[in-house]
Amino acid sequence: MPRRKPAPLTQNGDGSKLMRIKELAESTGLPKSTIAHYVHQGLLPKPIKTARNMAYYHPSCVERIAFLRQIQSQYRLPLAAIKRLLKERDKGRDVTPLLEFQKVLFRNTRRTLTLNKFSKATGLSAEEANSYVEMQLLIPLENGLFDEEDIEIGRVLNRLCELGVDLEEASFYPRICKQLLEHELEWRRRLTAELPFEQDASLTLELTRAARALRPYVIDRLFQRRLLAMKGLKDADD
Repeated sequence: MPRRKPAPLTQNGDGSKLMRIKELAESTGLPKSTIAHYVHQGLLPKPIKTARNMAYYHPSCVERIAFLRQIQSQYRLPLAAIKRLLKERDKGRDVTPLLEFQKVLFRNTRRTLTLNKFSKATGLSAEEANSYVEMQLLIPLENGLFDEEDIEIGRVLNRLCELGVDLEEASFYPRICKQLLEHELEWRRRLTAELPFEQDASLTLELTRAARALRPYVIDRLFQRRLLAMKGLKDADD
């Protein structure tokens, strides 16, 4: 029986024609530098290199790039969240419930500033900002990039400094919040352990919404009840 000829280097194993980066750029409207960035960040598979300056991409990259651009334009999710979506999508799963969860989780506030611009926007020096990041009073989702929520909290931290507050004393916030988070995650794990992917994502979304409502409500109400028990602005025992 004659041996089957191997597919040409410009052809994929399934018979589809591979694309040069120029062709992929023309098909997607993206510059070559952006395509290279997607590959470097793990959002696109690495091309097949046939020479030092020659590489070929699978045609499925066209559709994958379209999906990436849609996600980035509509939801502005951080890179780690997009990677998680792609991983589940590559398994053939419907990522619609997970996409909705990411949308709720990150609140579509993905305009980011570098450290220098963040400092100008908040009044914090770069050294102060880095210090608060180490203390986890300031928690950017991506290293070196700060979004609207970070800016809002940065201004709060700067104001506290102006009032003479030693923010080392606020170290209980991340400590207690981590404990709260562990309880919430254990709650979610117990409830979703036996569920298939779509039901897991849907229930996780509902639990996240509930937790976001409960956290500030319980804290504010406990604080309000404490104030009602005070004499003026002093504790009843003072």
